[in-house]
Amino acid sequence: MYQYFCDEPLEIGKEYIFTKEQAHHAKVIRLDHETIRLVSGAQAFFAEGYEKDGSFYALVKEKDSSDHELREDLTLAFALIRREKMELIIQKATELGVKKIIPFESSRCVVHAKKEKMSKQQERWQEIAKEAARQCKRNIIPEVTEVIAFKDLKEMHTDLRAAAYENAYGKAPYLSEIFQKKHSMAVVIGPEGGFSEEEMQNLQEWNYIPVTFGERILRAETAAMYACAVFSECSERRGQ
Repeated sequence: MYQYFCDEPLEIGKEYIFTKEQAHHAKVIRLDHETIRLVSGAQAFFAEGYEKDGSFYALVKEKDSSDHELREDLTLAFALIRREKMELIIQKATELGVKKIIPFESSRCVVHAKKEKMSKQQERWQEIAKEAARQCKRNIIPEVTEVIAFKDLKEMHTDLRAAAYENAYGKAPYLSEIFQKKHSMAVVIGPEGGFSEEEMQNLQEWNYIPVTFGERILRAETAAMYACAVFSECSERRGQ
């Protein structure tokens, strides 16, 4: 079943008129008289799609009571890395249920934000999150923020804060050990060169708990997906 996000409110018994882009997609994959899932304002509905007068419509039939969101909110903050890896992280983090994605720039980043390109780049990142959310049938699209400075991580507004640190094995808890039900959490992942000692000291002063991801040193993109997967499983299992 295909899903589309709608910018306008949906009402049972009413028609939803597809945007030009949505209509093209629906026609190409032949959704005429097929059941479609529509989402507006975090609420999902089942509808029947059909072509009419050269446009594509969907008749909203009933509400979908299923909720595919995690019970706890996860904010993923990760340092800038190469473009294709950044996009992979955004896609997979969305599929794993992250609520908010915050790219940041730290001292060991090999990639740096260019102000003249950031607006366009952020739009692309947000579109990647939207497509991933549509594909895995989420009820919300995660927010992908503009790139922030490392020092701005101090202002994170979550119940718990964790920072992945490659030198923490044997000295710090795993992410699953500090997870708490009904609490929001922020997880911070460093760049390919890791955090400097000064940055880790700053994070701890800002109430980030150093956590280990195991004995092996993970690539930045692997660490980000690992953190999302662990949080997602903890939230799903403890919500049962």
